[in-house]
Amino acid sequence: MPLSDLKGRGFFCSLFEGVGVAISGMEMADLVREVCYDGGDGPLLLGGAVAGYRAFADVLGAGTRFPYMIMGVGDPTQWEAGTGELDEAGRLVRTPAASSAGGAAVDFAPLEKKVGLALHAGWAAAVEAHGHGMAAIDGLAAALDGKQGASANLTALAGQASAADQMSYWTGAGAAGLTALSAQGRSLIGAGDAAAARAAIGLGALATQSPGAVAISGGTIGGIVDLAVADGGTGASSASVARSNLGLAIGSDVQAYDADLEAIAALATTSFGRALLTRADAAGVRSYIGAGTSSTSGTVTSVAMSGGTTGLSVSGGPVTGSGTLTLGGTLALASGGTGATSASGARGALGLGDMAVQAASAVAISGGAVAGLTSLQVSHPSSTAFSYIDSLAGQYALLRWRSGTAGRWDMGKTNGAEGGSNAGSDFALRRFSDAGSVLGTALTIRRDTGEFQVGGVLAPASDNSLALGGAALRWSIVYAGSGTISTSDAREKQEMEAVDPALIEAWGDVRWVRYRFRAAVAEKGVAARWHVGLVAQQVRDAIDARMGDGAAQRWGLLCHDAWDAQAEECDDEGVVMRPARAAGERWGLRYEECLALEAAWQRRAIAALADRVAALEASDAG
Repeated sequence: MPLSDLKGRGFFCSLFEGVGVAISGMEMADLVREVCYDGGDGPLLLGGAVAGYRAFADVLGAGTRFPYMIMGVGDPTQWEAGTGELDEAGRLVRTPAASSAGGAAVDFAPLEKKVGLALHAGWAAAVEAHGHGMAAIDGLAAALDGKQGASANLTALAGQASAADQMSYWTGAGAAGLTALSAQGRSLIGAGDAAAARAAIGLGALATQSPGAVAISGGTIGGIVDLAVADGGTGASSASVARSNLGLAIGSDVQAYDADLEAIAALATTSFGRALLTRADAAGVRSYIGAGTSSTSGTVTSVAMSGGTTGLSVSGGPVTGSGTLTLGGTLALASGGTGATSASGARGALGLGDMAVQAASAVAISGGAVAGLTSLQVSHPSSTAFSYIDSLAGQYALLRWRSGTAGRWDMGKTNGAEGGSNAGSDFALRRFSDAGSVLGTALTIRRDTGEFQVGGVLAPASDNSLALGGAALRWSIVYAGSGTISTSDAREKQEMEAVDPALIEAWGDVRWVRYRFRAAVAEKGVAARWHVGLVAQQVRDAIDARMGDGAAQRWGLLCHDAWDAQAEECDDEGVVMRPARAAGERWGLRYEECLALEAAWQRRAIAALADRVAALEASDAG
């Protein structure tokens, strides 16, 4: 039956009967093509009709199945053809017949794609030529050639209920059963060779060796007899029997253990000490060590105690072997002493505080001032250098800069109470008046949230030269008491002309759509909110279709930004200071210009309607 004879029958036969394809009224809905930026291997959200085409929802009813074709634009290697239908959300539910994924559903990247209503030429040819009997199905016999015939054994295996940790085995001819299969058993039957099987049951290299080549390292061996002396052993299982078998007797053949001997053996001598031991008498020893004859006995008869600044005096007559030399008081600073009898008293006399007894890493200065410094440097030879200012929670910890003695700027920790959850002790930068009183807080950064608050106008360092944020570092929400003010001064503009009619015409092809952000859906699921607006790529395509490729990007309403990859940066303690970022690109729109163009398009449409109404009224009046 020719395909043309099926007109008006309300159904397809042949290949489409099996998949339930139906096209209302048997009229092929042509010129149906939409753009898509959704991704994944499930239903795809369509993004609106391509310029000059219609949308699926405009020509196909809900539940109608139709042939489709998806071609990747952002990634031309991805494509898919099959049958599909629209769900309640307007998404394309796909049943692929052929694809770049080997016939499976393609996991499309979230890049630009074109989705069209496309009946494959081979399908149409099959509809014209295909009969309705099994024998008339071309290629059926060839497709069945070489297929598995019926088998009782296969049927027995197929009848087993699958379960975890079970294995099939034969219980008889054409009969099978299940038995437990442990993880140990799976590792054993999965071994690729003997070595792997030994490893699975815990056998090492010893299992493959002859008895004469066995080497054992560690562990114990039980149940063996004493190794004879003739075989390289001792023939004993105790030290005493071993010594007897080997003919070793303590005291005659070997020295018994003695701790004193071991201590003496460990002594080390010097040549000076050994020479000292060779002296014949005390005089020789004194001579060898440099001691004079006065070292033996006698009385010191002449000690000069006058002169100099020693302050020494004689106590109890001449110094003898039992006498002493005593200082007649403290040694004054003027005489090179400290004038004190204790370490703390000496530090006090010398004007030294507690810092003098501290390690360099533990020096603390409390109160007072360090005057005369022209610079102060904190450095570390190989790691991060820190400078600490400590205070209790709820108290300020600040650096203050002054002009003379009047404060000008404070920077540091505020006195906000620390109530838990990282609250309190925020960072602040305060400014002072000429008289040294606080004027206000110029900058506050909250410790718990990182919220950045300024106490004045936030302005760029130069006019119209800096951006707020970037393509890869966007602000998520901007709260403002009024709208932004864009420069519209005639003195800063040139070539002020009427909007290009071709651009207005192209704008008529732009579709306003509803959508949800992918990041919001990933975070909130079905609770993610819907938005209404435009899709930048669809705006680009609509303008390019009317005005030529690349025309859209010559208009400021369309923006395209790209950024380079960024490596992660951490401090010495491993805290991430700047996260890693992959290279990327993104399209965007200046909505105020889009709305201006929308207004121009509506003005033209309203003017055309007004002209038609005026013409009709004039005709009625005539």
